[in-house]
Amino acid sequence: MLLAFIIGVILFVAFLVFYYFFKNPARRRHQDYEKRNDTRSQKNYISSSEFEERKKEIHPNCDANTFYEFFAFLKGYPGGYYKSRNREIIYRDYTGSEKGALKGIFYNVVFSNPNLSVEDKEEFRMFIVSKGVNGCDTRPDYETRDSKLRNRKLDSDEFERKEVGNKGEEVVRHTLEKLKEYGYLVINGPVLEMDGTKIEYDHIVIGENGVFSIETKAFGSSKDGKNKASLFIDNGDKWILRKNGTNKELKSPTEQVLAERELLKKILFNAKEKIDVKSILVLSNNELFVKNNINLDYEVLLVKDLENMIVNSNVNRIVEGEKRLIAEIIDERRINA
Repeated sequence: MLLAFIIGVILFVAFLVFYYFFKNPARRRHQDYEKRNDTRSQKNYISSSEFEERKKEIHPNCDANTFYEFFAFLKGYPGGYYKSRNREIIYRDYTGSEKGALKGIFYNVVFSNPNLSVEDKEEFRMFIVSKGVNGCDTRPDYETRDSKLRNRKLDSDEFERKEVGNKGEEVVRHTLEKLKEYGYLVINGPVLEMDGTKIEYDHIVIGENGVFSIETKAFGSSKDGKNKASLFIDNGDKWILRKNGTNKELKSPTEQVLAERELLKKILFNAKEKIDVKSILVLSNNELFVKNNINLDYEVLLVKDLENMIVNSNVNRIVEGEKRLIAEIIDERRINA
């Protein structure tokens, strides 16, 4: 009896093992799933989760390289929806949510992106249309949109330049206030006119040692306070600003500076002889490194050196009464308050 019982137990255990490994439906489904995954890997299968991850990388105003990488991924991605037969994938397509995401990416990221060319935008639109994305069949007016974006950016850039420039003038104005302790007269922001010529000056300084016409530039300054930059003044009166590893050619201020000096000399000479004017271009960014490789007919210096420059200059010898007279002559030609 005992032997028969033992043999029965052994047979029962063997049956359970056989059933678990060879007949259990859940086990077979798991094995089939692993086989399907092996098949997908062999067919360069890309899971839909990768689409979701890639989608996060592309955003409004992303650079062109980010867009190209995402687009290259899409061209190799067969879609997250599939049909299979006999454990073989026979059909692939984008899911409805993937198509909806691509439509949103086109209108919210690609179409309005100023970093992409019209050709890039249109190629992307045609591609997603070929993948069954609805609502993108008509070619948008990229050109008008891009023009508006450029103008908006120019307006924004111009506003920032003016804001930075105004702050630069305030720094210079504060420095010039110190000169009043030495008896200098300081005129800020006058607009002078004579014989049809009208010019706005940043500052005019009158002292016993001469008259100074001062133009302020905020080269290299930024709203965020990151002001480290280098300025190179080269042959041909070329002004190159290097910042964050990028070179930018600036418009030379020479014509403006000399025009201001000539008009002021003309105004003073018309009323009083032998009054010269010294022109100074002051750079309000004290973190700017300046390398002047040419001789200019005016001074170029940082605002931290401005006070010392004026005090130690010797343009003309002007007595106290003449300082007031010169200020009155300038005021007569002033057309703003």
